[in-house]
Amino acid sequence: MTENLDLDLLLQENLILNIMKKQILSILFIAMASIGFAQDFNIKSEESIVEFNYVSEGAIGTIKGVSGTIHFDINNLSKSYFETKADISSINTSNKTRDKHLNAPDYFHTDKYPHIIFKSESLRMDEDEFVLVGKMTIKEISKTEEIRFNYKDNVFEGRCIIFSNDYEIKKQKTREESKILVKIIVPVF
Repeated sequence: MTENLDLDLLLQENLILNIMKKQILSILFIAMASIGFAQDFNIKSEESIVEFNYVSEGAIGTIKGVSGTIHFDINNLSKSYFETKADISSINTSNKTRDKHLNAPDYFHTDKYPHIIFKSESLRMDEDEFVLVGKMTIKEISKTEEIRFNYKDNVFEGRCIIFSNDYEIKKQKTREESKILVKIIVPVF
């Protein structure tokens, strides 16, 4: 009978040790995953795209060639920074005449100002998404803009609203008429 008790005690001790090992390993995995997520990312420029919808004009299109620097620290958002630019000459609205005109001096003037530039100033969480605030520069005009984004499966996907009147591109009668909805997709490695 004492042999059965000894065997039962030994089995219970072994079970408790296995449970403890699993718990310790789980805690270590979570700790390492959270500590290790400060990262510099390389942008997959050829796969990155900026989609836009100039609401009052009914013009939709894309800009390719996003490049730059992303340092994303999910555990210390204040240490994160994004410095990116998009090649405006790649603009595509599925209308070659309009695309050529958009590159001309009275619009983007891409010979002189070839990029839209964004440099972050702060990053915070707002419920289930990140909010990136920074300076967007178009044609040497810089304005503070807010980009809301998610990061999943090595892709940053964001959205923002800008106004062409703010950047002196296609002036409209009211600021609201100059609204441009922007979606940004930036795969990284």
